[in-house]
Amino acid sequence: MKHRWGPKTTFEHKTERQCERCGMIKVSRSEHEGGRDRYWTEFYAAGGFDRIEGEGTPACEPAEQAA
Repeated sequence: MKHRWGPKTTFEHKTERQCERCGMIKVSRSEHEGGRDRYWTEFYAAGGFDRIEGEGTPACEPAEQAA
């Protein structure tokens, strides 16, 4: 299942979006280094404290909804 990213929250050198299905947070960062702009993306588990390592976007695993 694909992520459904919510609205973007913009800061000076990064933007954050949260998946409406699983709560994962996508952080897009930029820095100016060595005369060039450098961009990269990081992913954090719901809650935003545990960084998810790996290549590409992690799978969307929706949280179970209480009945």
